[in-house]
Amino acid sequence: MLALLVEGVFHWGFSVRLITESAGAQYYPYPPPSTLIGALAYGVSSVKGLPESIISPAGKGSNTILSTVAQIHRAVRWATFAYSSNFSQRPVGAVGYSDFIRAFRLPYQRGQRHTWDQSDMWYGVNAHGRVYACGAGFKAIYLVNEKGLEELELSETDLLRAAYSIVRIGARESLVSVVSAEVTRDVEVQRSGEVKEPLEIEYYFPARLAEEVEHAELVHLPRLDPRLWEFRPNRPVALHEHEEFYSPLGLGFVRKPGRMLVDRLAEGAIVVIARLKGGVERLVAPAEVLGL
Repeated sequence: MLALLVEGVFHWGFSVRLITESAGAQYYPYPPPSTLIGALAYGVSSVKGLPESIISPAGKGSNTILSTVAQIHRAVRWATFAYSSNFSQRPVGAVGYSDFIRAFRLPYQRGQRHTWDQSDMWYGVNAHGRVYACGAGFKAIYLVNEKGLEELELSETDLLRAAYSIVRIGARESLVSVVSAEVTRDVEVQRSGEVKEPLEIEYYFPARLAEEVEHAELVHLPRLDPRLWEFRPNRPVALHEHEEFYSPLGLGFVRKPGRMLVDRLAEGAIVVIARLKGGVERLVAPAEVLGL
């Protein structure tokens, strides 16, 4: 297994809207794992010239259209995120908000409105969820399966080029500048029963993986599931599951860099220790992402 550390800075912040909502969607306070993998997949597609979508067999007489992200997920098994002050030019703070925008609302209206004489009803004012984090630093860690990387015909150099090709995390306007990227093979994995001392963790992780955590708060994020990247013609897409994640305790509604103290892990958790040139990064991840 490889670990890829990507560090950068938000230009103004980011927008990742709740996937279970339509017109007036609220925001996730952190980019979910699926969004982080999608950001890296954009870089991989730029480096390797991959299409935006692929067709994958999905049973008798039907095909499933998948985002290329689903293909990248075969190699990139997990991703997690933390705010950071490493490259920030100002104090780091992220604040969620909803802006009013002029939105195209026709997809959510009855068929009778789908005519030119009803075009004045096609647009409306909606809330648009955003997280403002102007100039805030961030870091993301990706756990990469080497066999999956080989199947995609990607090298470590390709992975680094893809990381430096990340231009946004979230919606198209969620622009970032990647300042640093590093791949390491010096990765140690510990099972929950092997961890004897409390751990200081900066990166969010599913709450089901720990039994006792201090200096943390709970946030709802989508469960990492390949169905997130499926498009099913003529069939409705089911609402995807969410789960609670632990993240460093914020200051009211402001989220900042911080560390959680994990006193006891639950079954099914692993601790990943990645040793890099700039230091050691520790994260908690589900054991199933590594096939354990």
